[in-house]
Amino acid sequence: MKLFIAALTAVLTALIVFATPCSAEFGTDELYAALPDEARDELEEGGITVNGGAENLSVGYIWDKIVSALTENADKPLRMFASVIAVVLLASLISGVSDAAGGMTGVCTLVASLSATVIISAYLCDIIDTARTVFGAASDFMLTYVPVLAGVAAVGGHTASAAVYSSVTLTAIQVLSRITSSVIIPLTGCIIGLTAASGADPDLKLDRLCEGIKKFVIWGLGLIMTLFLGILSVQSIITASSDNAGMKALKFTVSSSIPFVGGAVSEALSTVAGGMSILRSGIGGFGIASCVLMMLPPLVTALMYKFLLFAAGVISDLFGCGAAGRMIKSGENAMSVILAALACFFVFMTVSSAVLLAFCRS
Repeated sequence: MKLFIAALTAVLTALIVFATPCSAEFGTDELYAALPDEARDELEEGGITVNGGAENLSVGYIWDKIVSALTENADKPLRMFASVIAVVLLASLISGVSDAAGGMTGVCTLVASLSATVIISAYLCDIIDTARTVFGAASDFMLTYVPVLAGVAAVGGHTASAAVYSSVTLTAIQVLSRITSSVIIPLTGCIIGLTAASGADPDLKLDRLCEGIKKFVIWGLGLIMTLFLGILSVQSIITASSDNAGMKALKFTVSSSIPFVGGAVSEALSTVAGGMSILRSGIGGFGIASCVLMMLPPLVTALMYKFLLFAAGVISDLFGCGAAGRMIKSGENAMSVILAALACFFVFMTVSSAVLLAFCRS
């Protein structure tokens, strides 16, 4: 009997030792393939993999990435700012000369407005296209990442939590992806177009409509994200308790129903669950790091555009160039919408993973 117990313990130990590395490879290739090339290279450079390295995702690491994104993407926003300021200064100069000569203030206002429209639209179309690409890449990654993380959580004994996480997160990603591609991106173009029309004909008075569109999008995104995160958090609290109770009941049943080796099998189950917990943390950290590296560059770039457009608007008001100022304000509103969409995606992707990792600790 002692020989039998020793042999069974050795088999269980071997299964744990060899099964965990094999499980670590589950979905790894798919996760890497779902990432954009830039994010994959950044992860490899930072030593962050599915099997470990997520501890490198520190405040210093994120700050370095923010600084890197600022330096690498500052060229276009600064060129846009310089071009817009040149239009404002030239329009102010010509307007002053034409007022002194008693002539062409209306023509000068129209030309300044159209010039600012062309410059701002050309640069903002680039960041809007980048945001659209990032939204698609993030959605594709989450469609691969969520089932892998949920599968590992289910193998570790958290079946109810994994089911809730998978269903709520995949639904939210699909909803956010559809809204951004079908509603937010077109509305961003509408904001720019409406303000351009208002600049060409000031009697249209479309500024309030553009402000209303911006507020509608930002409040709508906030409501959607709060709704899904609230559902995920509440259901995770409930299912985590049931999963923990179910695991304890399983261990007790195995320990009491299997003669002689019930205690060893129960401990083996605990060891397997511990190994799955380590694997789950590695995959979760990898997913969060991937989200940071995908979403951070466009977020920083959009923030630079918004700040520089705000600064250009202040300078335009100082020089009394209201026509160009309306277009600058329109560009700032458009960047507010893009920033809200990017931030909503980023927060939901990271917080949803953190919720699962927090409630599935055992």
